[in-house]
Amino acid sequence: MQCDYLIVGGGSSGAVVARRLAQWTSGHVIVLEAGKSDQNDPAALQLSKLESQTADYDWGYSAKTMQGAARDISYSRAKMLGGCANHNDCAFIAPPPSDLDRWVELGAKGWDSSSMLPALKRIEEMTSIEASPQGNALSRALIDAALELGLPVRNFRQQVAAGTGWFPLNANGDLRNSSSVTYLHPVMGQLKNLQVLTQTTAARIVFDGKRAVAVETNRGRIKARREIILCAGSINTPHLMMLSGIGPAQVLRRHGIEVVHDAPGVGQNLIDHVAANIACELKQDTPAWKRTPCESTVLLQVDADAPAPDVLFHFVLRLREKYLGLEQFKNVKHGVKFSPNVARPKSRGSLTLQSADSHQQPLIDLNYLSDTEGYDRRILLAGLRYARKLAASHAFADWIGNEVAPGSLCESDDELFAYVRETAETVYHPCGTAAIGSVVTPYLNVKGIDGLRIADASVFPDIVTVNINNTVMMVAEHASALIAGRA
Repeated sequence: MQCDYLIVGGGSSGAVVARRLAQWTSGHVIVLEAGKSDQNDPAALQLSKLESQTADYDWGYSAKTMQGAARDISYSRAKMLGGCANHNDCAFIAPPPSDLDRWVELGAKGWDSSSMLPALKRIEEMTSIEASPQGNALSRALIDAALELGLPVRNFRQQVAAGTGWFPLNANGDLRNSSSVTYLHPVMGQLKNLQVLTQTTAARIVFDGKRAVAVETNRGRIKARREIILCAGSINTPHLMMLSGIGPAQVLRRHGIEVVHDAPGVGQNLIDHVAANIACELKQDTPAWKRTPCESTVLLQVDADAPAPDVLFHFVLRLREKYLGLEQFKNVKHGVKFSPNVARPKSRGSLTLQSADSHQQPLIDLNYLSDTEGYDRRILLAGLRYARKLAASHAFADWIGNEVAPGSLCESDDELFAYVRETAETVYHPCGTAAIGSVVTPYLNVKGIDGLRIADASVFPDIVTVNINNTVMMVAEHASALIAGRA
């Protein structure tokens, strides 16, 4: 098979790029997705069916959290058309302007907040964005508790600032409004220059000298006359690059891979929102939620001079089934998690090859809370202490019973940090592993290689304060405009 534009990955970014290039150019566009289609699949499309997704919706990765941790964690990455937007709780918030302006300082010229407004506007035009349902008394109690502690109510679609309010969702009622739903489904079979190949895995990129010309897949070799655009996400994109000979030369040679281009930054600069939790038993049964168990939230500013909130809370209306039975939660049947995460962590992780076999998953080291300044530790501990204040508020008096994790005996900073070391969690927001400035240019061309771009969360120079899905789609929209000459 041949095409003009070959897109590897049909997730949050790939679906956007595929639609825009097929719409804005006359070129033949093929998008490759390793997973199955999400069309007519309730488990993928209905928010309330998230727990019914089976193992074949996920790549099944695991990750090391931090030095000295006794366990690895499950590191879910969606394997289906629509990607992680069909695999999450649909929190959908545009990044604060200060985040994007910081990108420019890190080498992302042209990615400032004012320049990204057209891309963000196109997302708003394409996507149904609704507030979480506001009838749940327990979710409302979080907002009342934050008000009691002096935080204002915010509409986080209008402003990302310290306060409390309801999560915006990219949803239409119970149905997800992921990029596959909004960008691809309406035009599949309608745009004659667009071809979507699901259950198609990419094994390596093929080069003619220093030019990317094709991708080897389980369907055979697929050639690209103009460009190959990697949209496989912050784990699979750098993994595929290294398997193909682009990455740290010493790593590639160690696994017997011919070095096409020595790119030390590939797989480095892995950034993620690290979280921990205060888990409490409820005095009464958990009230039913309509779409997602994360409805209301709190954004906390710890440092007065910070450009945006330092902590983002996920208030989870249950101790999810995957955690029940673990000693951490004492087998509590009805409970909640106050789960703060560090909004702009300074720690950096990495991923590297385990093997030259494309079927072997990469080694992922999140390296949480490792920054030499101790910033991440300080912010996360401040978030945990604030969570306890929320739980002890008058607003939760009829709801909150005993603190089951870490428990009242865990009080000092050292005791809390020991608890975090054993129980640190991810919010599943990996980014930065092929960053602008290090691996790609501001036009998203892979440095040292012709015919190859990246248009997913890998290119983030730094993480954003909020859930990243909206920003991933922003990258895809801007990338499409760059490629099509419309920027």
